[in-house]
Amino acid sequence: MHHHTPTAGPRSRARTVRGLAVAGATGLLLAVLPSGVAAAGGHTLQVGPGEEYGSIQDAVDDAASGDTIEIAPGTYTEAVCIEAKGLTIIGSGRDETIIDWPLDEAPAVEAAACWTEQERVDPADQTPGDVSDNVSGLFFLDPDGPVSVTDLQTRDHPAHGIAAWGADGFDVRGTRGHGHGRYGILAADSTRSRIVDNVEVGVDRGTADQPARGTAAIAVSDSEDARARVAGNAVEGYNIGIFARESRGGRIVGNSVSGNCLGVVVFDDALTEIPDATRDVEGGDWTIAGNQSSGNDLLCRSTRGRGTAVLSGVGVQVTNADDVRIKDNAIQDNVPAVDPATLASPAGGLVLLSQPPFDNPLGIDPGPVEDIEVVGNTITGNVPADVVLGSPDLNPVLRPVGEGIEFEGNTCTASVPPEICAP
Repeated sequence: MHHHTPTAGPRSRARTVRGLAVAGATGLLLAVLPSGVAAAGGHTLQVGPGEEYGSIQDAVDDAASGDTIEIAPGTYTEAVCIEAKGLTIIGSGRDETIIDWPLDEAPAVEAAACWTEQERVDPADQTPGDVSDNVSGLFFLDPDGPVSVTDLQTRDHPAHGIAAWGADGFDVRGTRGHGHGRYGILAADSTRSRIVDNVEVGVDRGTADQPARGTAAIAVSDSEDARARVAGNAVEGYNIGIFARESRGGRIVGNSVSGNCLGVVVFDDALTEIPDATRDVEGGDWTIAGNQSSGNDLLCRSTRGRGTAVLSGVGVQVTNADDVRIKDNAIQDNVPAVDPATLASPAGGLVLLSQPPFDNPLGIDPGPVEDIEVVGNTITGNVPADVVLGSPDLNPVLRPVGEGIEFEGNTCTASVPPEICAP
């Protein structure tokens, strides 16, 4: 796939950290070592009642790259920023060590803001960031070594549960996330991410007419050399279950994805995220294999870029990306919550789309969806069809799919066009 407009050079990222006090939230490879053992060449810092550190942030501030932070059972009301450090953070179990954020009118809590309001500017509308960009359970900004997080839970942060920006080696295993405003687990502008055996549950914090959930349970974003593995996770209740956005190179394997608006999405939209909108990553080169993506029937409304977009009922969607292999998945019973004709984008079990660029100040064209291999999947019980190749006939916004779309050995009943699933 070729993007048709060259990009400008990247802007440098500010690295300032400052405190941000808020009264309540509003609604984004080091091996795992046994307890008590430090990372090679590092030290172990203990957090918990009666330990040297009473807060995770205090331990992070004192730690050096290569250190291990062990967190005792308990609930820690914090939003932790880890800047320019590669650390191993180990909880006592994903139901034992909980990092949470107050949703009510709780007393002011000090949050370390990895992005300040001035540094984080939304590329779509050029508005400064706020608490929903900054307040995350654990946010690693430009770590200078591998990052590992295991055996803990994050709850209700306005931004993300566990996030890394600019990591080379980001390993998140055995965690639980609940009700985050943006992403449960996010690997952005990163390489060698391993997101394995985690549980993420989204929460609707809107109304029946305007439901508002987090963007995605797990996301790999803005990563030109992702080399990511997203495996064995269970996710539900988000706008998107697993999201490979503006990223290249990875595997999404053996996950359970259900009860979202859209299940698994690979998307190349030619618009990078914060803090630099000038980069252009050609999204693609993903393998989606052995996943169960079923019952994704929630209703989402997005207001970004093109008015209100209503989305629902997609098992697996690939938009504009190239070189994607979809093998041996069970994509079943994905039914939109509203009449499919009212949706901004086609629903279905497997949906392949080519969209023009939206909200792109550089005028970059991400190109069509092309070179997609669909082999050995069970795609059944989906509405309005098991397989949908988007076209202007379905939606005038869409463009035709590209070349190299191949189907072999799949089980499906209904498709658009009909010959894909014809006996």
